[in-house]
Amino acid sequence: MNSTNTLPLIGRIDSVNAAEWERKLTQQLDTEKETVFDAEALKYISSAGLRVLLKIQKNLPYKARIVNVSPDVYEILEMTGFSELFDVTKRMRQVSVDGCEIIGQGGNGTVYRIDRETIIKVYNPGTGFDKIALEKKFAREAFKNGIPTAISFDTVEVGDRYGIVFEMLNAKTLGRAISDEPDRIIEYGAKMGKLLRTIHTTAVPLGTLPSVREKVSGWIDYMEEHYLKAEDAGLLRNVLAAIPERNTILHCDFHEGNVMVQDGELILIDLDDICTGHPIFDLVFNYMGHVIAAQSMPQVIEKSMQLSPENALKTRKYMLKTYFGTEDQDTLAKYDQVIGAFSTFVMLVVPGKSKDSRNINPETAKAIVDTVLPKFRQVAPMLPQMIGLLDLSEKK
Repeated sequence: MNSTNTLPLIGRIDSVNAAEWERKLTQQLDTEKETVFDAEALKYISSAGLRVLLKIQKNLPYKARIVNVSPDVYEILEMTGFSELFDVTKRMRQVSVDGCEIIGQGGNGTVYRIDRETIIKVYNPGTGFDKIALEKKFAREAFKNGIPTAISFDTVEVGDRYGIVFEMLNAKTLGRAISDEPDRIIEYGAKMGKLLRTIHTTAVPLGTLPSVREKVSGWIDYMEEHYLKAEDAGLLRNVLAAIPERNTILHCDFHEGNVMVQDGELILIDLDDICTGHPIFDLVFNYMGHVIAAQSMPQVIEKSMQLSPENALKTRKYMLKTYFGTEDQDTLAKYDQVIGAFSTFVMLVVPGKSKDSRNINPETAKAIVDTVLPKFRQVAPMLPQMIGLLDLSEKK
């Protein structure tokens, strides 16, 4: 359907006025448009009112929607089975974050602490409900596969934006925990490495989550259309083809601001970009957020991770030791060399993500291409062999 026909349901609909409502709704019906019953002002509906909706549904070639349903009315719909016959959406409660502590900030939204037991992630303006529902679905999938993941228990409205609410008693971001207790940086870095390793060794059936290969392929298409010559886009596609496909999970934004600490356990949040693929992508995103950001945008680390750039780099060092299972500095330097080389590839394709998120403006994207492209051209022929060197670590 290209448009909707919204029909408000108001007050009480029962045996007294059911016939009048049937006449009114039938007159307003337009089968060429999607029918949406807005129940925001509906206080009660009896079996007679439900029969009216059922008659109308039988004249439609699709499942009608009932939105903004109050908890009391939703209970009626659920008890009678109407929540299966219609696409029913409960009314969201309004939540204010005025005066609340910001405990995390990223490209997709801001995380606030509402009280001692509850945190809320408020999405950026313009983020649609469908995207939020998808993130919640992916979070449940990760949790189901044994990855410690925060599961939201409510979706709310915060002004003109959406938010999802988590029960996180006495929890804080890992970045804040390290800032508060810097003497535990080795412990927390090791826990990060263990968690990342768990993510990367957790396999799911293909198609369960989006594929990072398919995402990156679309980003390359976008970059070729707007910023790159065909030959450079071809180099990017050759490198992408050389990266082995995997059905193991990637977080794609793994850093100290997207991990909560609760009773000493690390718990993932912010699973907007979760997908499947080769671990090199997660390792590079983490490298960009720590090593490159520490050099060029230290304020971003402090804002998104609540951590000083120096401590972010230290945490990453201990994370990699645990992740790769080695203390040997030469071996770790070799792995970091591979990750750094691949960062030229990822930095050139990530601006293509702006077609979805609009987080990178055209001027910034062009500046990234002008700076990184010459470096990528130099290392591109070596990247397929380098990915093999990284795979050696996974056989240990």
